[in-house]
Amino acid sequence: MTPPLRKYLELERLMLILDEEGDAAAETLRDVMDPIWYSLTDEERRLLDDRRIGRIRSLEEIRVPAGSHVFGDAPPPPERRPFPREPIRGWTLAA
Repeated sequence: MTPPLRKYLELERLMLILDEEGDAAAETLRDVMDPIWYSLTDEERRLLDDRRIGRIRSLEEIRVPAGSHVFGDAPPPPERRPFPREPIRGWTLAA
């Protein structure tokens, strides 16, 4: 990735955030990005024009493939203790 392309993509990300929030600064930033756009190669501009920009609406929709090496053994169950028969004293200090 060339430095001008990296700059353009980083500014574009900020511009999209501002635009999504309805901030008028998005238009100003879009204008500032023009010189960087024209400094890109024809191939870089074509790649940018041909891509699709998606929006993640919910983190629940994100799925990441992971192998079995990601997971470890489950911890043992907690130690069983009997219920106290007497009233618990000093519980307000811990609450």
